[in-house]
Amino acid sequence: MKKEFDFTTMAPAIVAAVGGAGNIKTHTHCMTRLRLVLNDKTKAKEEALKAIDGVKGVVDQAGQYQIVIGPSVEQLYNEMLPLLPAAGAETPVQENLDEKTNENVVSRIFAFISGCITPTIPVLIGSGLISALLSIVKFMNPAAAESSTYMLINTLAQAAYSYLPVLVAFAAARRLKTNEYVAAFVMLALCSGAISGVEELNLFGIALTKVSYTSNIVPALLMVPVMAALDKQLMKVLPDAVKSILRPFILGMVMFILTLLILGPIGTIIGMALANFCVWLTSFGGLSMAVLSALHPLLVMVGMHTIITPLIVNEITTYGSSLLFTKALAANLAIAGAALAVGVKARKAENKQTGISTGVTALLSVTEPALYGCLIRLRKPLISAIIAAAITGVFVGIFDVRAYATASCSFLTLPIFLGGTMQNFVFACIAAVLATALGFVITWIVGFEE
Repeated sequence: MKKEFDFTTMAPAIVAAVGGAGNIKTHTHCMTRLRLVLNDKTKAKEEALKAIDGVKGVVDQAGQYQIVIGPSVEQLYNEMLPLLPAAGAETPVQENLDEKTNENVVSRIFAFISGCITPTIPVLIGSGLISALLSIVKFMNPAAAESSTYMLINTLAQAAYSYLPVLVAFAAARRLKTNEYVAAFVMLALCSGAISGVEELNLFGIALTKVSYTSNIVPALLMVPVMAALDKQLMKVLPDAVKSILRPFILGMVMFILTLLILGPIGTIIGMALANFCVWLTSFGGLSMAVLSALHPLLVMVGMHTIITPLIVNEITTYGSSLLFTKALAANLAIAGAALAVGVKARKAENKQTGISTGVTALLSVTEPALYGCLIRLRKPLISAIIAAAITGVFVGIFDVRAYATASCSFLTLPIFLGGTMQNFVFACIAAVLATALGFVITWIVGFEE
């Protein structure tokens, strides 16, 4: 039976264990983790955090303090919000964007990207599942694709990718404590049909480079830090009497012009380079996918898997599908198979219950409860899952199995592999079964110490 946690007591306990509300600079969550940026990490008491009932693990990675909770993390996060009235709220920009921290530059960049992408993941998952449902409808009844109902729902699904830069800009502005609504306002204008992808535009007589802003998150990631730096200077020089009027006007106009002339073209070049990098990364077929699939559980363990999301989004928006994303199918279901093997083979009742419950969760939704609650603790099942993921990666690489949308890879979300040929979907289903079976069998053979 699924254990219910008292989030009303967990929330204040977690806030206290990380040093109190005043020590939390920004906060968000993904599907299974609270993701906090702390002012002073030395104030966080890791052992006290791990002792809180419902906390499955703690990861300090890429500038984020990540607390692993599981699929119910959103309920806990909602209980925490009233306890954090200042953290992440829209306030006058007072922080020094160039402040010295213990994190190196690369870690800070990764933390920024992850903090901007993570809040959009639920939208991408929702969009992916809607697209998958529409693919099933179209396969069963091709004429349905011409109906008004189909086109309206498809518009909803496509909006997540078309206006993803707006969501990213909003999240980035919130993270850097500048005005998120002005950031979204500028990106909405850039994503409009009058600008995005239009040729032969000019601004003040200067010819503009053709840029497709829709689905392109890199210009947003470049624009907002510049906007935050400008906002910081405006807060210093503008008189209080006119701040509320001139601040949004100056920010909107300057960032709109600057992005059209400079940041947008640069972002397009970077975005295309990222998409081409994905193609290169997966160009070695089975070998590429074996390595990437084997690494996926390790990236999840350290909370770095969301860093790859911009690459996957660029790959899908540029080429219409993603081979890189298929690594998650191989790895997630290998983890599920390994956890189920623990549940069946274990002698201790605790390990049996944990293996079965987290294995089923991994089959149907997310893998982190299986990773933290079962595989990492017993060690050998984690190695078995990595081997199973690598073998399945060879299969998906050889047969070029591609995803046409993003969602947490599981048996429930296999329809995201519909969109190309029916053969692609069939191979995705085979890969899912193969990964699960290999995870189970290899774990059973290798065994584990209880």
